Amino acid sequence: MENPKRQRRYDLDWLRVIAFTILILFHTGMMFNTRGWHIKNKETSEVFNYVMIFLHQWRMPLLFFISGAAVWFALERYSTRRFLAERNKRLLLPLVFGMFFIIPPQVYFERLFQGRIYGSFADFYETVFQFQSYPQGNFSWHHLWYIPYIFVFSLITLPLFHYLKSDAGKQRLEKMLGVFERGNLILLWFIPIATSEIILRPFWPHDANNLFGDWAQFISTLIIFCYGYFLASHHAIWATIEKNRFRTLASGLASMSILYVIWYSAYEPNKFEHAIYWLLHSFNMWCWILALFGFGKRHLSRNSSILKYANEAVYPFYILHQYCPVKIMERVCKMLRT
Repeated sequence: MENPKRQRRYDLDWLRVIAFTILILFHTGMMFNTRGWHIKNKETSEVFNYVMIFLHQWRMPLLFFISGAAVWFALERYSTRRFLAERNKRLLLPLVFGMFFIIPPQVYFERLFQGRIYGSFADFYETVFQFQSYPQGNFSWHHLWYIPYIFVFSLITLPLFHYLKSDAGKQRLEKMLGVFERGNLILLWFIPIATSEIILRPFWPHDANNLFGDWAQFISTLIIFCYGYFLASHHAIWATIEKNRFRTLASGLASMSILYVIWYSAYEPNKFEHAIYWLLHSFNMWCWILALFGFGKRHLSRNSSILKYANEAVYPFYILHQYCPVKIMERVCKMLRT
């Protein structure tokens, strides 16, 4: 009988496809809410604010978790040398190509939207090779920021993950994860995320997505990335996640309601309230991730021809997606305003 740890996790594949699809819709929807974005539609809707805030709470953490899990499966199949070669091919090359050929037209239209004047796109494109970082300059990875984060995470965690593949490492990891198979103890994994946010957010309050000056987001997403690796290695704990899916969903809904009240009230938190907020924020995010994985394990653990196609198509479509037409979202926005 095949080792269950080595079986293809179709539920994770489905959730990866769903997460990237939501990401594409999210970036489109940001044109139509009332908050800042690269390019805005003339008609906007407050309703989109609620949707965007909800999706933003868990969409990228979900992708970072799945990316960490993918590293575990990759290291099961590949040697370290081949794994690094695969990372270069799948992450670094698309990033470099995107920064010179996919992103510049997006930045160009953004500058035109801001009122900048260029003789032509060729005149603008010359400014890309000044290599002045966005937003001051026009050299950027824009929506591809997720790729360099995953690339760096894969490199800096490799010594740890390599150790966890050894016999001693596997025993320690199994022993640690075995504790969290019981009850709802897996919920406590939000605490390291919250701790990093409480400590670092006062210094880096916004998600800059620039890798080198974004340490609050960098550390929290790195923790989630490692969580993905840890849990992918332990088959039994997924039964607990599946069993508790309704509890984590209820916890996510309840804590999300409180967060909406906080987000739409004008107040300046003191240091204590800052800590409470990030505890609640991190708890809510972790509840949604566990709920999604619980329901995914229950209902998405099957292959299909659609999944086979989508699994291959979703990554290149993510790279290209900000060229997608937005007419459908524009019509929805007009409907909400009438």
